[in-house]
Amino acid sequence: MSFLKRHWFNIFMTLFIFCSMGLTLLVALSPKQDAKNRGFIPCTTELANKVTSCQGGLKCTTKAILNNVICDARVVIKGANNWINDKQEKPWSNYFFEPELSEEEKLFREHTDIFYKENPNYHSDFEQLKRDYELLKEINRHG
Repeated sequence: MSFLKRHWFNIFMTLFIFCSMGLTLLVALSPKQDAKNRGFIPCTTELANKVTSCQGGLKCTTKAILNNVICDARVVIKGANNWINDKQEKPWSNYFFEPELSEEEKLFREHTDIFYKENPNYHSDFEQLKRDYELLKEINRHG
């Protein structure tokens, strides 16, 4: 018991940091686009709108970030509650899911996939373009 009396704050802060890091990891790994606007997407959209309306105000931005963390935590808690009440198969089903994309997003992804298939090594192409540019500059300087 004396251990808890001496180290209660350290234990509390460790748990707080662990939970914060876990929540951040969940949000980072979850889908970012979905036609049904599920998971953390509404929280992130609300955060973006609030931070944009803050126009750089520190107090306003901090409040928006804290509200976003609370919103994200509610999503996780809702998933756990739905799982306990047998409304979903897994506790993370409401924020780890196969996203449904709108037709516009599907078309964009298809075109992006085609681009990368046709240009698999665009980095080396860009480096070659830079070398050619430097060579032309050198030729023009001496020529």
